[in-house]
Amino acid sequence: MAAAIEIGGLAKNFVNDAGPPVLGAVDLTIAENEFVVLLGRSGCGKTTLLNIVAGLEQPSAGIVRVDGAPVTGPGAGKGMVFQQGALFPWLTARRNIEFAAVNRGVASEAAGKLADELLALVGLAGSEHKFPFELSGGMQQRVAIARALALDPKILLMDEPFGALDEITRNEMQDELLRVWAQRRKTVVFVTHSIWEGLILADRVLVMAPRPGRFVLERRIDLPRPRRRSDPTLVALYDEIWTCLRGEP
Repeated sequence: MAAAIEIGGLAKNFVNDAGPPVLGAVDLTIAENEFVVLLGRSGCGKTTLLNIVAGLEQPSAGIVRVDGAPVTGPGAGKGMVFQQGALFPWLTARRNIEFAAVNRGVASEAAGKLADELLALVGLAGSEHKFPFELSGGMQQRVAIARALALDPKILLMDEPFGALDEITRNEMQDELLRVWAQRRKTVVFVTHSIWEGLILADRVLVMAPRPGRFVLERRIDLPRPRRRSDPTLVALYDEIWTCLRGEP
């Protein structure tokens, strides 16, 4: 399978590149349409790594390639979803999505049709005229996902998108994301603190440790979806990952 993302020798220091390393010599290849979860404690460099892949930050050393081309900035086939949906509060759900579509060159009428299609895809048909303050946290994240899809990215980068939600809504959003992913196959890189979230979602889980940020455990999950938390394979993986994380200070 073709590589969608290639990361080689990636390192990151802050304080004008003179401070202690946040990331150290990270190497990773992600296949096209693969769902990869980056898992680890706060401060291990997960979000920094995601931001470098997104082109929002520059590495101190190493390189990131998307479809064989070096990443030099945002866009270029990459869509981002943050923990807080970052919707424009003065625009309706439909207009938030239209904005993204028009931004990539879609004509106004076609952008409206695409927005309606994506709202239906994420289960929000009928909510197109609601403003963000009229939507629950889970609904706002659905709009944020639809807006990212309106950019028609090959790669979807997700930074703890469900971290602020209650557990029931979070579980529902995990199911929703997998349903959308099954219909609109994308390469997904998903950052989370939750071991179970990673096990439910991922084709592959990469556990990161800090100082400097690096991969200390990698596990492929070859189980059909939807997955049950009572599955003995997942329970064993949970224990292994938890033991690995507890081993870090």
